[in-house]
Amino acid sequence: LLSPAILAQARLWHQWDFVGTRASRTILEDPSMGLPGAFEPLVQMPTPVKSSMKKSLARSPLESFCSYLESLFSIKERGSTISIELRAGLVTWVTMSYIVVVNPMILSAISANSDAPVSFKTACRATCYTAAIATGFVGLAANLPFGLAAGMGLNSYFRYGMVAKLGLGPGAAFAACLVQAVLFGGLALSGAADRLQDVLPSSLKSAITVAIGVFQAFVGFQLMGLVRRSESTLVGLGDLSQPTLWLSLTATLLVAALLIRKTKGALLLGICFVAVASQCLGLPNSNVSPAGTGEIASADMGLTNMLIPDFGAALDSPTAFATAVLCLLFVVVFDTAGVQHGIGQQAGLLDEQGRLPGARLAYVGSALGTALGALLGTSPVIIHNETCAGVQEGARTGLAAVTTALLFLISPALVPLIELIPPEATAPCLVLVGTMMMGPIHDIDFSDLSVALPAFLIICVTPLTYSISAGIFSGIAAYVVLGLVLRLADTAGSMGDSLGVVMAQMLYPVRVPGKIVDEEQC
Repeated sequence: LLSPAILAQARLWHQWDFVGTRASRTILEDPSMGLPGAFEPLVQMPTPVKSSMKKSLARSPLESFCSYLESLFSIKERGSTISIELRAGLVTWVTMSYIVVVNPMILSAISANSDAPVSFKTACRATCYTAAIATGFVGLAANLPFGLAAGMGLNSYFRYGMVAKLGLGPGAAFAACLVQAVLFGGLALSGAADRLQDVLPSSLKSAITVAIGVFQAFVGFQLMGLVRRSESTLVGLGDLSQPTLWLSLTATLLVAALLIRKTKGALLLGICFVAVASQCLGLPNSNVSPAGTGEIASADMGLTNMLIPDFGAALDSPTAFATAVLCLLFVVVFDTAGVQHGIGQQAGLLDEQGRLPGARLAYVGSALGTALGALLGTSPVIIHNETCAGVQEGARTGLAAVTTALLFLISPALVPLIELIPPEATAPCLVLVGTMMMGPIHDIDFSDLSVALPAFLIICVTPLTYSISAGIFSGIAAYVVLGLVLRLADTAGSMGDSLGVVMAQMLYPVRVPGKIVDEEQC
């Protein structure tokens, strides 16, 4: 009962009369030292209390900071450690780092119909800063280990769909992104985005996780060169004579063995192995920017000038503007909902109702990143499915996301280093993560075709169309339409039976006093 008061007195005395912890340790260890009268109870305090006080007073600033992080992110409650979260955040950043170079390349490309919407330098900075802010927000506000950045597919639609095909100028295209961000943020804050997941059965949610895994593996096979484009069959077997393919396959088996042995940092070791081996062997690296762009992007890390969205296109070209906004909104809603549920299931973060705590703030983080990107010069921001690599490495809390965010913050200066990491280095991670995301497939009831067909469409359409949102929409549409048809059929059957009984009684009245006439007698 006295220990709290004694501890408070000791701390006050420590602050007023001494500087540092050496004197405090000396007094606790040597009771013979003279003490002010108010602190004489320190001499008679029990040994366990002394030991606790010594630990408290002797705690270093680093230990205090680590304790603060564990409390802030609930690291121990989720079965993780600070070192695991930091390492997982690094793996997530390395796996996502290609976006720092690839996204600016797409946005700054010059087509036959239009000039580049933004310069490589502007797009590179915007990509890094929006990823850092959105990822950091989700890590701090939602305590989720998600990595957010400009979405692949959305950047191509922005460049070649909105600007080149629909004819929107760069300012109008960024205005459409800003409107989409506001609408998506409204859906998230109102809870409409959460209700979209509530209406789906658990089998379809599991199918989304499996579909993302298959899609991850398919992307990995493409990056390593095992799968290539074919004019006759759309996809075909890659060139088996390429050394980069065999290097990636070797790394896949190596990382798989490390994972089986539960080696810490297995995915990161695999990425480093391929990157170093590729440089030593002099293998070609396609993950390079145009000549000179790396130096320009890494020249300074200052913020780019804010762009001014052109909302006049909403009046001048309302059809094109509305089409762009609705397409972006549709893709972002279904893509973000599917990816975050799949990653949440993989990380074991779903609650008893199958919901992801903090999901609403994750939606808001995507909307925040998209709105900022519309002002800085990049396409909409979504949750990247490469986050699965970090989750596989052990990411369970927002500390991993904050680590990834900090690395994105300094990424403009690291463009030359990022270019040294070939695409083949991240391919083994994607393949292995996709393998481990097949687990929820046993939750799908394939004996019930009303659920099996929509789940099958989600799993197959996602990789074949290279679009998570297309796969999710096809499965949901099939589930809803099939359910309506079956319900209408049941309703029609019930109405037909009732009408038949009524008509039979009208045409063939049978009256037996005190006796109920069955249908066969009718």
